[in-house]
Amino acid sequence: MRRTRSTAALVAAAVVAGGLALSSPAYADPTPAGTFRQLVGVGSDTTQDVLNALAGDTVNGTSYAATAVKSASGAGVASYDAIGSATIQTRSGGTSFNRPNGSGAGRQALSASLDGNMYPNGQGVAVKGQVDFARSSSGPTVSGTALTYIPFARDAVGVAVRGSGLDSLTADQLHDIYKAGGVRTLNGQTLHPVLPQAESGTRKFFLNAIGLNTNTVDTTLPTVQENQANAALTEDGSLVPFSVGSWIAQNNGVAPDYSSTAIAAGAHLADVQLPNQTGATSPVTKVNGKLAPASAYFENSTFGRDVYNVVPTRAIDPTSIFFDKDLYDVFVTSGDHAAALASDSSEQTIGAFGFLNESYNGSINLAKHAKQGGLEDSGTNSATPGAPTLKATPGDASLKLGWTPASPAPANPVTDYRVTLKDADGGVVATKDVPATTTSYSFTGLALGTYTASVTAANVNGLGTDATWTGAVKYNSTTAAAVATTPYGKAPKVAVSVAGSHGVVPAGKVTVKEGATVLGTGTLDASGKVTVALSNHLKVATHTLSVSYAGAAKLYASSATATLKVTKATASVSTTAPTTVSHTAHAKVIVKVTATGTTPTGTVKIYDGTRVIATGTLSGGKVTITLPKLSRGRHTLHATYTGSSTVNAKTGANFTIRST
Repeated sequence: MRRTRSTAALVAAAVVAGGLALSSPAYADPTPAGTFRQLVGVGSDTTQDVLNALAGDTVNGTSYAATAVKSASGAGVASYDAIGSATIQTRSGGTSFNRPNGSGAGRQALSASLDGNMYPNGQGVAVKGQVDFARSSSGPTVSGTALTYIPFARDAVGVAVRGSGLDSLTADQLHDIYKAGGVRTLNGQTLHPVLPQAESGTRKFFLNAIGLNTNTVDTTLPTVQENQANAALTEDGSLVPFSVGSWIAQNNGVAPDYSSTAIAAGAHLADVQLPNQTGATSPVTKVNGKLAPASAYFENSTFGRDVYNVVPTRAIDPTSIFFDKDLYDVFVTSGDHAAALASDSSEQTIGAFGFLNESYNGSINLAKHAKQGGLEDSGTNSATPGAPTLKATPGDASLKLGWTPASPAPANPVTDYRVTLKDADGGVVATKDVPATTTSYSFTGLALGTYTASVTAANVNGLGTDATWTGAVKYNSTTAAAVATTPYGKAPKVAVSVAGSHGVVPAGKVTVKEGATVLGTGTLDASGKVTVALSNHLKVATHTLSVSYAGAAKLYASSATATLKVTKATASVSTTAPTTVSHTAHAKVIVKVTATGTTPTGTVKIYDGTRVIATGTLSGGKVTITLPKLSRGRHTLHATYTGSSTVNAKTGANFTIRST
């Protein structure tokens, strides 16, 4: 388990227990030759030896096979040195490619392994899938989120010097020495400054610490492989930035020796005056006769540094379809999950190689020491995808999302979509990563409430722009409606019944419409039912009604359709006429036409047998019709209402008039 940083005593004890003897340098790619392991790492010279040991290989003549770090499933680590053969092959049957030398080169190789570009440049070879992590002694140089820098240990950068006039230095003096056109004498000593190779993380960190960069440093200075004093300190007055951890490991005989010749000639680590402090601080101390880290120097924010294992962000995200459980097991400490590199035995090995163990080593918490950066591959487009077009369909305690990709498509294609659901307080309810071929996803079994759903497209550069939806998730309601055929003049009655799922009894209003016209409303009773009476003057026709329930706090709205057939009203015809009339006079007949709920209009005809003898027009449902003179005799007559657009035709009863 990860503890606070190891004490110097623990470091020294680990060194003594190892019984390691000084030997000539030897490269330590996975052994024996031709060995391939699952988790491949390249990059920094600073941490290569300790990673080789943690991988279980032989370092400086000592085998660490018994304490090899592995994942829960047994996946091992393959750590390839920064220097050695010109090319390496990291997978059985895989391509051979240039050996990445230094932190920057390691991160570039990891980036090319992700995006499929050539390494180390367009004239190189494709290394897709050949590298899983990069050793790095410096942080990101490209903004982005594609790579996560996981703290591995605490190191510091000191200055290895040769010559008594360089025993104590300040940051300002170092700035003036290494800047373009810098000073070349100090304390009567002629200076011969040297820098590590261009891709070195130690070089990058050191220049930043003394206030320089690639544009302001003296570019004419000679360069050597980092952490090799023999090559750098060849004469008095020479000085070079150096990993203090590497210096300790080489001096204690733990790591391969690249410095003993220079040390025999007087090379040593200079004391450095730390910012805002008086006096100079030694980067190292001694415990039981062995060099060990000086905590005050290592913890200083200017010259102390975290060293990292850099991994693809998506590979250590348990919700990602690209999640690599083996990589996660080895490198990540999060919550109750402890990295294999944070075990007690791993900490002892890390301490033995001159580094401090910190409580945050293995943490991916960006609020602390973990960092994120973009791909460091000049051949890739750094853009992330735009927001997809999102459609959300709330369902019964559920939410269905559908989306279409953003247009135009990003230069690096979409690899997956991240679907996230948050509650009203912003807490993550669920998250799911789906392949790029998937364009829908559903959340089920949700509690009632307001949610925000987002869909985010991702490519090798990381997550793009969110497409979001916010709304309520409720239970379903079901509306049913029925209405009988109704004659004009009578009010149609729509029987509405609303049911709620999950045992919820609906409450609230229902509305009956024809098209956009509201025909009636009603309020549900305690059983979820209501009868809505409509106008009794709806047009004689077949009406398609929409019946909608407005919903409630726990229920969605719902609707139904009903077909209403309004027929013509049935008329009644009555007549009032004299029983006798003179053949020289005109009889008058009063005709009254009635219908339920309406006053009929239209024409009334008087028939004598089959012959129409008079007509009249209704007014207020009545008409008085004057008959022509009738010949003497008995006449059987009847009145016929011819009907209208709302009332059916109707023939009244026969009546008799005797003409005298």
